[in-house]
Amino acid sequence: MIAGGRVVLLAAAIVCLPRLAAAQVYIGGSAPHRGSIAVGGDGTFVSGFDMGGATADLTTSSATQRYDLFSTASRVDSFPGVSLRVGYYLTRSISIEGGMRYARPTLSTDLSDDAESASDEAATQQASHYVFGGSLVIDFRDAAFAGSRAVPFVSAGAGHLRELHEGNQLVETGIEYHATAGLKYWLGSGDHRFGLRFEAGLSAREKGLDNQDERRVLPLVSAGLSYLF
Repeated sequence: MIAGGRVVLLAAAIVCLPRLAAAQVYIGGSAPHRGSIAVGGDGTFVSGFDMGGATADLTTSSATQRYDLFSTASRVDSFPGVSLRVGYYLTRSISIEGGMRYARPTLSTDLSDDAESASDEAATQQASHYVFGGSLVIDFRDAAFAGSRAVPFVSAGAGHLRELHEGNQLVETGIEYHATAGLKYWLGSGDHRFGLRFEAGLSAREKGLDNQDERRVLPLVSAGLSYLF
């Protein structure tokens, strides 16, 4: 009778083990959960853009004629940067993030078509670029990625753009909007763990160094480390 009971228990264990194994998720317990915090840093790269041109002229005695002195064309070169972020999980899949991005873009201005036939010149300056912003982040933790180290996500948000000309003598401000998609790749398990983060998307900016009255949309990519606790 005792032997028969053991056989029954063994058979039940064999039936249940596959189901229990299937229910185990790599991510480890309930982390991340409401109240979890993730901090991290990234290296970023933002595409450059042309700022347009202008012509310096003098007014002549005729109201319909002008005397052109020279022409200018300005651009901001593509620039790398660094960013810091802190995220707070509202649920297992939804978090809010705040952070800042810093970079040193190069602003170039070409001088040409001089009225006195002077040679063309190029003037450059190193600006300081700051973005202080926040984002809503949504992780995709459906059945397709259950048990995987990789967690796809999307993110969208906005921030305050602050850019300073070389020497910090002139400050330009504006607004930055962004939308990205990416992948979090967690290392280890448990409530405390490191992870890799990759994302790419678009950054739209208004004002700042840009002298055009329009919204510019630029490609943005970043990669970095995260720590969850």
